[in-house]
Amino acid sequence: MNLQRLQANLRKIFDPDRLLQNEPLAKHCNWRVGGPADLFITVRTADELTQAVRAAQAQSHKPTILGFGANVLVSDKGIRGLVILNRAHRISFQQNHVVEADSGTNLAVLAKEAAKQGVGGLEFLIGIPGTVGAAVAVNAGTRQQWISILVEKALVLTNNGQETWLMGDELDFSYRNSKLKQSGETVITARLQGKPDEPLNIERKLKEELKVRKTQPTGPSAGSVFTNPPGDFAGRLIEACELKGLQIGGAQISEMHANFILNLGDAKAGDMKEVIEKVKSEVAKKFNIQLEEEIRYLGEW
Repeated sequence: MNLQRLQANLRKIFDPDRLLQNEPLAKHCNWRVGGPADLFITVRTADELTQAVRAAQAQSHKPTILGFGANVLVSDKGIRGLVILNRAHRISFQQNHVVEADSGTNLAVLAKEAAKQGVGGLEFLIGIPGTVGAAVAVNAGTRQQWISILVEKALVLTNNGQETWLMGDELDFSYRNSKLKQSGETVITARLQGKPDEPLNIERKLKEELKVRKTQPTGPSAGSVFTNPPGDFAGRLIEACELKGLQIGGAQISEMHANFILNLGDAKAGDMKEVIEKVKSEVAKKFNIQLEEEIRYLGEW
């Protein structure tokens, strides 16, 4: 990758003032940790997202795309190359309760807008931090529902710069996983299938979903750090290892929910990683179970 050439090309496409250098990523991630990005740009439309990704691909570079940084741990060393902050947020309500949303759309905003339009089935999204694109890529959801049940199809930018619509069954959804998570291809837009419902009834369901979320820890976190192993819960295993409250540096396992790691205010990404490795080691030792991270590691480790 030729960073200077990429920078020059991006400045031809976007207002040069929008392209930042050495942008601290901690302020763009829920955990509030992480070093700088070599190059950083915020895109506001699906077309801008496509242009930025293609500009990087033209330099044989795979950019890092951030939504709300809800499910990532960025290295203290930062990320080399281009980081794209995705704020493409168009929402279009179509016939038969179909909703088309750009990949940078906030899930909570989408659920609320759907309620106003009498489109049900999206209520569970209100409590999931993050964007449509990330949710589709990792099949985000709750214990009972996943976004895969809604996805009719997704517009994807392939790793060779081609746009293509993939049907839901072509995305190979599984628990916290999809074909896109494996390939690293970029979600541009998703088309979701809702169902008819009365706005007041949808509002009631939204409030119920938010009540559940109020039982979870507050403070800077990435939500659930580990996926649940088959037939069990990561939080239960961690708690059984008596790891609640474990603190390394500024990172601490929540006393409320053992699958949450909190930034107490001065944590480094390295602190988070040490806690994660400690948890994996102790659970493996006690239960012979290898916990797998739900979060993604970004940058130089």
